[in-house]
Amino acid sequence: MKTTPLQARFLRRIADFRPFRELVELLPDVAFFLKDRRGRFILQNRRSLDFCRVATEEETVGKTDHDFYPADRAALYVAGDEQVMSTGKPIINAVAPAPEEAGADRLIVYSKVAVRDRQGRVIGVAGIHREVDGLRLPPKRFGRLSQALKVMHQRYAEPLTTVELARVAGISRSQFDRNFLRVFGQ
Repeated sequence: MKTTPLQARFLRRIADFRPFRELVELLPDVAFFLKDRRGRFILQNRRSLDFCRVATEEETVGKTDHDFYPADRAALYVAGDEQVMSTGKPIINAVAPAPEEAGADRLIVYSKVAVRDRQGRVIGVAGIHREVDGLRLPPKRFGRLSQALKVMHQRYAEPLTTVELARVAGISRSQFDRNFLRVFGQ
């Protein structure tokens, strides 16, 4: 997304980030985070703090995913952060296990974007995620997607293609895409 000259002039004039933070807090089911280049938390909203199991943002500032999540999940999140920061390309609407104790089987849908300084250098990563409700055991209403969801849970750390997941579900890729969009809105 390209910034227009009008947008750039206006954004340079913003002196206070608090209104944006207030807005992010109004999204009770969406976790927001901002990390620096070393993966340390800089900003988080209430929902993100809930995942870290802390009461205040001050308890997370300067700490990393490894301070709050099981090792396998922290490594997965850090790898995504580093991918975004090294390539500058966002990750949009990806699926991963929720940041909770190992063995739990909830999923999140997440997006991450590179954060740049005024010279265009990547200085961090910002992201959002939300839980995908009702996925502990894929319900029958998910139909053929249930088998694909099981594979996503079992192999969450591996890159899976929609072609592969469609094959597991026993449907065409276009059917898989349509059904996934219908069920998850993603």
